[in-house]
Amino acid sequence: MNKKERVLAAVNFKEVDRIPTTFRGIDVFSMSLMKFFNIDDPGNLVKNYKAFLNKIGADFWSSGSRISKFSSFIPEFKGELPTPPYIDDGSLLHAIGINTKKGRIEKYDYDYPVLGVNPPWGDADSPGDIKEGFLLSKLDLFDFKSMVNKKNRDKGYEEIKSSNDDFICIGSLSNFFMICSYLRGMDKFFIDLASNKKLAEKIIDEVGEFCIEYNRRELLEFGDKAEYYGTWDDFAGQDGPMISPEIFNNYFLPLYKKLIENNKKYDLIFNWHCCGSIHGILPQMIDAGIDIFDVVQTSAKDMEIENVYRLYGKDVCIHGGIDVQDLLIKGTTEDVKNEVKKIKELWGNGGGIILAPSHEILPDTPINNVLALYEEINED
Repeated sequence: MNKKERVLAAVNFKEVDRIPTTFRGIDVFSMSLMKFFNIDDPGNLVKNYKAFLNKIGADFWSSGSRISKFSSFIPEFKGELPTPPYIDDGSLLHAIGINTKKGRIEKYDYDYPVLGVNPPWGDADSPGDIKEGFLLSKLDLFDFKSMVNKKNRDKGYEEIKSSNDDFICIGSLSNFFMICSYLRGMDKFFIDLASNKKLAEKIIDEVGEFCIEYNRRELLEFGDKAEYYGTWDDFAGQDGPMISPEIFNNYFLPLYKKLIENNKKYDLIFNWHCCGSIHGILPQMIDAGIDIFDVVQTSAKDMEIENVYRLYGKDVCIHGGIDVQDLLIKGTTEDVKNEVKKIKELWGNGGGIILAPSHEILPDTPINNVLALYEEINED
């Protein structure tokens, strides 16, 4: 069984030769692992990711919502790039007015994007303050006939497809809740949902209409080439959803149903990423037709892997399940191996899981714990 066959079998709850797995880690940690394996030019992740995956024993290098980080395609952007102090973080969010600044963790010499700075709709008081068609007008800034590889501009669709080593992934600007929050400001958007519903509904309508039309054009030009659609929306925190299931069902679930329906017309695998404890919302998303739930944050409330298996293990393929907050950082190699053994016992070889770190592995993580993770996954 090759790695793509293994993942496809897992998604469809069919027998696998072993549980498929992915790697994800922030660049600082990934480069340290490259050095550990004596891979030349360890800072060049694009050049070395295949050699790295062979060394560590993972099938794919995931970006999170998309299973193949280095074969994810976005439409070419024809507009102006952000000017300082704002930056282009690669997400295309700047194209619809969402500002991003650079954050920095000096301890690790690590830069990261701070999204939603100075939200453009932050001063709105009523629906009339939101310009009609503001977001739809941004569609002209994208060339959907020219889909480019997000992380590796030199490697196009034909080359990746012919090698059959990676999934051809798409999925951008479809984060309904987060786009609303970034455009309005999250605190204000929460207040709107509670006490200024007409404004909240206007924002959701504008965002939903844009995202669905963006996806329609994306699929029209590239849907027959893509294999995997990934999106994310962080509705939940450590202790539970940040909005009620009723609000989700009323405002966001219909949009997701339409998005999933559109992608299923092209037979794409649909991956939905959400952090935190998401029990009040996940069942509705499973019923709506998602194929993969990512990330399975087992450190969040009631998200222990046994509970996730009991509640959802027969209904949706999960991606993730290995805690990066405590287990990989603070646990021993035996702790890590025992967690993998537990997961193997729960799911067996019947599919339904792609095992991976729950998020990008952090710099404080002992390398031996990561090695133990993949060693145990590959153990017969």
